[in-house]
Amino acid sequence: MFEKRKARDATNALEDATSQWSARIAALESLIGVVDGSKVLPTNGLLLKPGEVLLGQVQQVGLIQERSDGGHSQGASQGFSIPIGSIKGRSVRYRVGATRGHYVQGQPHPTAVDHGTLSITNQRIVYQGATKTAECLFTKLLGVQQSDGALVISVSNRQKPTIVHVGGSLEDWVTDRISIATSLYQGDRDEVLARLHEQRDEVAAAKPSA
Repeated sequence: MFEKRKARDATNALEDATSQWSARIAALESLIGVVDGSKVLPTNGLLLKPGEVLLGQVQQVGLIQERSDGGHSQGASQGFSIPIGSIKGRSVRYRVGATRGHYVQGQPHPTAVDHGTLSITNQRIVYQGATKTAECLFTKLLGVQQSDGALVISVSNRQKPTIVHVGGSLEDWVTDRISIATSLYQGDRDEVLARLHEQRDEVAAAKPSA
């Protein structure tokens, strides 16, 4: 019985490995088709510009902004009063030491202010959400940084960077697509295709076997 269970576990492991291998091959084949022009991805509402090629989209990403959790008044005091006499039997007091204080802004922290779709093309990175949109053109791109499942995209025509949270499992996938996109923007199509074909051949040679 133990041998049968061991054989069954080995078969299941091989099937899982083969499934993952097939998915990687299919993804590379699809990407090669997009880059060489033989395949077009559905844009899901994104209007492409002349010569623009969609390389990938991620759904349900979060648009992150620094938001304060409120603030409070600090340093205000009611002071105290002292009696200074009476008028027609009524006590008159004089209040001293009262201060108005000042308002202290709450500590800002990253907050998801919207959720939507992140699109990567050979010309730009676009966020389209329910209430907000952001376009980062490669002509203005200063850099893209990874940070805990988020992408920090800096462009020269915007004072603050655009921050989108894609999750740790998709972070490398997205940055890889951005790397390919910027290479295509710079005119390195042949180099990109050569690299993708090499990756596909390496994955194909590593097909799982019993």
